[in-house]
Parts: sequence; structure tokens; C-alpha cells
Amino acid sequence: MTSNSRLKDRALKYTAVLVFALASISALLAFGYFMIQVVSEFLGSEHLIAFNKGSMYLLGVGLSLGLLTLLMVQEIRGQAISTETNRKATRLALLFLGVIFLFPMAADHVVQYRVSRMGYVYCQDQSHQWLHAQTKVFAVNATSCDTQ
Repeated sequence: MTSNSRLKDRALKYTAVLVFALASISALLAFGYFMIQVVSEFLGSEHLIAFNKGSMYLLGVGLSLGLLTLLMVQEIRGQAISTETNRKATRLALLFLGVIFLFPMAADHVVQYRVSRMGYVYCQDQSHQWLHAQTKVFAVNATSCDTQ
């Protein structure tokens, strides 16, 4: 291999790690933002509560991308991935895959339970869904749904 092709190969690897790291951080930050938003709406007893179920998928996505980034860094540094590390990474990957699909449903059930206990009603007209990105809006009463 020529030094020019090695340089291109190394640049491609570093770029891939950077992209995966930024995607992981972005997903986790977006998840955190939407989680803080819904928690603050609950704690502040707002007239309207908007729950963005689609953003809950970002927790598992961010964790999965973070795991891949760590493994990529280890490979770029030339460190062999041991059998034990591989076993742990596989278990974590399966766990994070489960988080991608199960956490949004669990969070949705918790929010549904909480808003029903608070006496809020579901605002059908203000809520919307596109594929898995669903935003549910709840209001103190039906009149509040109409005034939004």
C-alpha cells in the first residue's frame, strides 16, 4: 500500500468515527431535551402537555451509536477486540436494540397513566403522527384543546 492510500484510509476511518460520535451525541442530546421538556411540563402543571414519543427512540439509537463509536476507536488504535469485550459489546448491542423498541412504548404508557391521573384529556386535533414520530398533546380540559 502506498503512503497516499494509507493516508486516505486513515482519513476515512477518522471521518467515520467523527460522524458516528456526532450522531451519537446528537441523538442523546435530542432525547435529553425532549425528556426534560415533558418532565418540566409535568412538574409545572402546564395547561398543555406535549409528549414527543418519536424522540424516545433516540435513547437507544444514541447508546447504540456510542457503542459502535467506542469499538471503532479501539480498532483504529490497533487494539485487538478480545473475546470478553466482544461478548460484552454483543450483549450491550442487544440491550440497546431492545431499548430502541421498548423504551418509547414504556414511556408512552407512563405518560398516559400520569396524564389520566392528573385529569388531562387527549387533544386529537393538536396531536400528530408521521411513521414512528408521534406527538401527543394533552390538555387540562377539552376547552383548552380548542384554544391552542
